[in-house]
Amino acid sequence: MQVKKKNIIICSMIILLFVVGYAYNSFTSERLADAEFSLDAKVIKEEMKEAEQVDMMFAEDAVAGETAGPIVIEDSSETLETASSFFSEYRIERDKNRSKEVEMWQDIINSDKAEENFKNMAQQEIVKIVSLTDKEMIIENLIISRGFNDALVFLTDDSATVIVEAKELTSSNIAQIQDIVVRKTKLDPKNIKIMKKN
Repeated sequence: MQVKKKNIIICSMIILLFVVGYAYNSFTSERLADAEFSLDAKVIKEEMKEAEQVDMMFAEDAVAGETAGPIVIEDSSETLETASSFFSEYRIERDKNRSKEVEMWQDIINSDKAEENFKNMAQQEIVKIVSLTDKEMIIENLIISRGFNDALVFLTDDSATVIVEAKELTSSNIAQIQDIVVRKTKLDPKNIKIMKKN
């Protein structure tokens, strides 16, 4: 009876961690998609007047109408000061959430009641989180080294969102960013979303 109860508690904790991780990824994706817009209808109308927003698909290797490249969103409504705080705030928020996730997995590893297979799974998740964090940092630094003022990268197992601080994104810029992300993550280019913020 004791073993069953312990297994149920540990399984519940793992399921809770997966739910928190999924919610975090969903929340991050939603915040990125809505980052430049307020929910207030009046503010949206004002921003839409000021913003020049362009959605385009980079289709260098397009086959039969499919897009082989990243999705690019351009927004020119922000000032340099606002863009800098945007990058700082999101970087801090991303790091805080990742730290919480690692801490939750670490609690399972340190638990005397957790079985060895759950501890191993928790260790694998921590390694995955650390790997994603390292890749994000490397990609951000490589993008900045290409002449951009700042860059922010959000990685999941199967997608990447890149936000660069730039006044404009040329096809050459997009290709450079895409190449960096693909080389470091081995992701399919159509799963890379590139956004411009200035």
